[in-house]
Amino acid sequence: MTPRKTALKTLAVLSAAALTSGVCASAATASPLAFAELQAHAITSATQVANALGAASGGVYLENGKAVVNVVDDAALQRVQAAGLTAKKVKHTFAALTGVKNQLDAVKGVPQTAWGIDTKTNQVVVKVYDAASKATADKVSAAAAKYGDSVRVEHRTGKLSLYIADGDAIQNSQGRCSLGFNVTRGGSPFLLTAGHCTNLGGTWSGGDVSGAQVVESDCPGADSGLLTRPNGSGPGEINTGQPITSAAAPTVGEQIQKQGSTTGGGSGEVTSVDESVNFDVGVLNHEFGTTAHTDHGDSGGPAYDGSTGLGTLSGGDTVTSYFYPLTLELQAYGLELA
Repeated sequence: MTPRKTALKTLAVLSAAALTSGVCASAATASPLAFAELQAHAITSATQVANALGAASGGVYLENGKAVVNVVDDAALQRVQAAGLTAKKVKHTFAALTGVKNQLDAVKGVPQTAWGIDTKTNQVVVKVYDAASKATADKVSAAAAKYGDSVRVEHRTGKLSLYIADGDAIQNSQGRCSLGFNVTRGGSPFLLTAGHCTNLGGTWSGGDVSGAQVVESDCPGADSGLLTRPNGSGPGEINTGQPITSAAAPTVGEQIQKQGSTTGGGSGEVTSVDESVNFDVGVLNHEFGTTAHTDHGDSGGPAYDGSTGLGTLSGGDTVTSYFYPLTLELQAYGLELA
C-alpha cells in the first residue's frame, strides 16, 4: 500500500471515530464550547486528508461545522469519501489559487483593495472599496481579469480602516487599543497586540498593567506588536474566562468569537484566508477576513474558537473584519501562550 493510501485509510478510521464522538452534532443543539470542539475535530481530519491528496486538493472549508474537502478529480473524490468525509469537485486546485493570490501580490501601491482565498467558492476574492482612486480600481481590476474564473471581484462601499480610537483596554499618550493574548518568551510575560498600535511607541497601560514598553513592532507587512508586562504574568484566557490553550490557522467557514473593548464580545465566520489587505499605511499580508463586527478601539483584540487562539484584529470596514494569524505571531517572536 502506498504512503498516500495508508494515510487516507488511517483518516477513514479517525473520521469514523469523530462521527461517533459528536462531530455530526447539530450546530443548533451544540453548546458554543462543544461546537468549537466539533469544528476543531473537523478541521484536523479534513486538513490531514487534503494534505494526503497533494496536488488533487482544492482546499478545505467548513459548512455549519462540517468539513468539506475540495477535489479536482474523481479519484480524489473517492478517496475523500472513503475517509468518511464530504468531498466537493471543483475546478481549481488550492495550489493554483495560492499561485494566483501570490501573483496578485506583485500589484503594489493600491490602497483600499484586498485579495485572499475563499475555498468555499474555489476562488481568489478581490475587494475594491469605493474609497480607492479610479486609477487604483482600474489597476486592480485589470490584474484580476487576467486569471479568469479563478478570481472574483467584489466592489465594496466604505473605507478600510485600522481600528485605533479612544476607549480601548490598553493605551498610551497617542492612542488606545485592545490586548490580544497574554504570552511568554523565555519565561518572561508579555502582551501581544497589533503592530499598528505598537508603532505609536510610548509607554502603555491598562487593567493591572502599567509602564509596558514596546519590544517588537511589525506593521505594515505583518501586524504584530509585543509589549512588556512589568506587573507580572497574566492569565492565559479571554476576559470572559474562556481559557486559550493552543493556536491554530483559521479555516474558511469556521465560526469564531472575538473580543474588543469598544464592541465587546461577538461572533462571526471566517470568509477568506491568506489575504493581502491594502490599508492606507501599506499592505498587511496573510490576514484572514471574517464577518465579525468590530470598530475603532478593538485593534489588537483576539479572535478565537473555543480554547484555540486564531489572531489579533487589524481593522476592516462595516462588513469585514481582518485579523493577523496568531500562529505567525508566536512563530515570529518565539512566544508561547501564557
